[in-house]
Amino acid sequence: MLLDDLYEIVEPITADLGYILWGIEVVGAGKLTIRIFIDHENGVSVDDCQVVSKEVSAIFDVEDPISDKYVLEVSSPGMNRQIFNIIQAQALVGFNVKAVTLTPVESQTKFKGVLERVEGNNVILKLDDGREVSFDFDELKKFRVSPDFS
Repeated sequence: MLLDDLYEIVEPITADLGYILWGIEVVGAGKLTIRIFIDHENGVSVDDCQVVSKEVSAIFDVEDPISDKYVLEVSSPGMNRQIFNIIQAQALVGFNVKAVTLTPVESQTKFKGVLERVEGNNVILKLDDGREVSFDFDELKKFRVSPDFS
């Protein structure tokens, strides 16, 4: 699978450069956009993104993991970061989040609340109305931090 191949190539590069690979997203049809999200304990600057982009581009030119034309984007995950895996979810317990499920849960697919806890592969949200709802992480189409600026 393309995404697995990209992780295999990109993760060692980011680690060697001192960054954490937060996630990779592939979007689009025809001309793909590959988004690489990096993090660092001291934050991520534009210069950091340029360094990673240059190194990844050089390796992609050699390994050629994508046969079609593509656009490569490197950025920080940002404040409203997408949550790519259950380990990241565990670290974000207590944060406000938004979730979109692949199939309806309690007749809806969009949820907003506090990430209350993680149990195995399940994430439990406390919704704004006080209800708790549980999702298998693999059933989430989108899952991201939703900062509260109030």
